[in-house]
Amino acid sequence: MNGNDSAVYEGGVGAKSWYEPLNPDGEKGWTHTTAWTALTLTESANLTITLDRHTVSGVGGTFLVPAFTIYSGQEHVVSDATNHTFNDVGNIAWTTALTYVDHEANLGRAASVSKTFSLGAGLYSIVYGGHPITDLSEINFSDPNQSGTHGFQATLTTAPVPVPAALWLFGSGLAGLVGLARRQMTA
Repeated sequence: MNGNDSAVYEGGVGAKSWYEPLNPDGEKGWTHTTAWTALTLTESANLTITLDRHTVSGVGGTFLVPAFTIYSGQEHVVSDATNHTFNDVGNIAWTTALTYVDHEANLGRAASVSKTFSLGAGLYSIVYGGHPITDLSEINFSDPNQSGTHGFQATLTTAPVPVPAALWLFGSGLAGLVGLARRQMTA
């Protein structure tokens, strides 16, 4: 992606996919029940990620409290017993290919979360998941009965990073000095 791009897609994630309270700190997410996006930015951009609770055909539940994490880098490892959990709020112990950037936890039970990141060109990984709820008035993170797959819609939009006005002034000032130097050389 670059410039003013956007992408919208939907899918399903497992219950407690992004945050499993029974997992130890640093291994709260499940790699096999989350949805991962490999993203390439070809130039610096402001990336806005929006994740919504969404009804998806063929996906059972709609009681998702959406949450996400973004990492720089991309990992191409099949999930197994040694790399099946991940740290949703920090670096992942089993890989050096991914470096934690930031997350949106959504502890307020919103149906939609959104956050904008100013990122340089490069490879990124975004993890979508969340916390299922039995109704829209409560979350019980430790309830083992919260299960199933829950629908989401993800929207990614990019916008060019604006060049600061000071840089434009510096450039025009530099051009003026070059012109002045040329005049003095010809005189």
